[in-house]
Amino acid sequence: MTSVRRAGEADFDALTDVWQRAVTTTHTFLTTDDVAVMRPHVRDGLLPSMDVWAVVDDDGAPVAFVGAHDDHVRLLYVDPAWHGQGLGTRLLDVAQGDRPSLRVTVYARNTAGLAFYRSRGFAETGRGSDDLGAGPLETVDLQR
Repeated sequence: MTSVRRAGEADFDALTDVWQRAVTTTHTFLTTDDVAVMRPHVRDGLLPSMDVWAVVDDDGAPVAFVGAHDDHVRLLYVDPAWHGQGLGTRLLDVAQGDRPSLRVTVYARNTAGLAFYRSRGFAETGRGSDDLGAGPLETVDLQR
């Protein structure tokens, strides 16, 4: 069983660990050094700057999370051991809330992520780049 709850600063280390496990598994275009450089940006820059909800297991340990600012999802990660159980979709629904639309930015080389969002009704609205310390990476902006 899992439940969804608001996450706070006390959760940020565990959420960053979830992020790292997920990125290491799904973002094969990033090197180990890239992930190490990006980690403090996620932990100390992104997570504190947004509303964060976590899916937690029976022991209260986070296994997935979403971070959004206004109508923009900046982070959505599921621990690889929990992939395929609908947690990402569940978190998107939480982030959507009563917002009329939801935006997300995905790395262009994250083909699995792009397919996930497109299968949930998101359409491309533009392209850009993002740099969390690992160098600029092309991004795709999507909206539903």
